[in-house]
Amino acid sequence: MGKMANKQVVDNLTRKEYLFPIRFAVGWMFFDGGIRKAILKPAKLDPNSSSFVGGKLVNFLPHAGPFKDFLLMTLENRTFDVTFLTIFSYVEILVGLFLIIGFLTRLSAFGAAVMAIGMAPAYWLGSTCEDEWQIGSLLTAGAIVLMLTAAGRVWGVDYYLYKKFGDWSLSKKIPLLNLIKFW
Repeated sequence: MGKMANKQVVDNLTRKEYLFPIRFAVGWMFFDGGIRKAILKPAKLDPNSSSFVGGKLVNFLPHAGPFKDFLLMTLENRTFDVTFLTIFSYVEILVGLFLIIGFLTRLSAFGAAVMAIGMAPAYWLGSTCEDEWQIGSLLTAGAIVLMLTAAGRVWGVDYYLYKKFGDWSLSKKIPLLNLIKFW
């Protein structure tokens, strides 16, 4: 009877292998978004180009909510504007790559969630807002699931980190930060 009950519990658990497609898809979306700006079409980060993505910040401004002051500061300082967008693009690349290979997955997923939530007011802008809203919602939900499940421990670098070091917390001394794991 005990073996049967254990088998039912195990059968009812969602296996971490099932999270790999989510990890890959969320990772790819961020990786691709950064690559398209920073590497494939660097004109998007050139303020003298008609493709410069800084123009999107102007459209985003009325809907920026708590980010409004930051965006105003960014738009008023062209050097900071370009620097911010460039760093954001490279962070997208790193977060995406780390999620794809399962390296520091929880930390990377946290970064993905922050970026997705930060861009949320912009999901309602433009002619394709329905698609942008759907993509943004799925990126947010996917990133949160990955952050909570240690999905990089299966088919990822985090497997080896966990095997060698065990759970690594942000802080062992502060109870709340002890809950935040790196992998």
